[in-house]
Amino acid sequence: MGLCGDYGPSDFKSACIRASWSAFVPAAIVFFLCLCSVPVPRPARRIFAIIGSPFRTYLTLHEAEAIDINVVSGDKVLDREEAETVLEISKVVPLWRTVVFAFVGIVESFCWVAYGSYQIYNDPDDICRGVLSFLLATSWLYTVVRPIARPTATSPQDMFALYLALLSGAILQLGGVLFDHSVLEAPLPSKTTLFGLITNLLVIVVLLGMVVSMPLDIPSIRVDVKEIVSVLS
Repeated sequence: MGLCGDYGPSDFKSACIRASWSAFVPAAIVFFLCLCSVPVPRPARRIFAIIGSPFRTYLTLHEAEAIDINVVSGDKVLDREEAETVLEISKVVPLWRTVVFAFVGIVESFCWVAYGSYQIYNDPDDICRGVLSFLLATSWLYTVVRPIARPTATSPQDMFALYLALLSGAILQLGGVLFDHSVLEAPLPSKTTLFGLITNLLVIVVLLGMVVSMPLDIPSIRVDVKEIVSVLS
C-alpha cells in the first residue's frame, strides 16, 4: 500500500496525491539546492567545470563595460585600479526585501506546522497529511535562511525556482478543492481552510512578483539606470 492507498502518482482527483506533489516537489528543490552548496573535492570541481563550460557567460556585464571604457578613452588603456574606480558598483542590498522574504517565510512555516499538527491531532491514524504539511514548512524555512545568510540585490534564481514550485502546489491544491466541489459535488472545506489556501496562493504570487522585479545584474555607477531599455540594452 502506497502513501495514498490505491491511488497512483497521476491520480490528481485524490486530495492526498495533490498534497503529496505540492509538498515533495518544493522539498526536492530545497534538497537539491542544499546538496549543491556542499563543498566538493577538487577533482570533482574540475569535472563539473569541464561539463559546465559550454553554459558559462561568454562576456559578463562588467567586462563589457570595461571594454566600452577603453574604447571611449581612445588609445589610453586603463589599468586595473583605474578600471575598478570607474566601474564602481553599488553593493547596497535593500533591507526591506530581506525582511519581507524572511517574515513571510516564517509565517508560512508556522502556519503549515500548525495545520500539520492539527491534522495529526484530529486524525492520529493518518499522519501522512500532517507529515506533508511539515515538509512544506521545511521548504518555506529555506526562504527564511537564504535571504538572511546570502542577501543579494539581484534576482535570486534559487528562490525563484522554489517559489514557482510552491505556486504550482498552491494552484494544484486550491484548484483541486474547487474541482471536487463543482464537478464531483464534494463539500467545500471549512472557511478557515479555504481562506488559508487562497491567502497562500496570493502571498506566493506577491513574492514571485518581488523576485521578478529585481534586476538580473547591477550596472556600474557610470550607467544611468533610467536609460536602460530606452537607450541602453
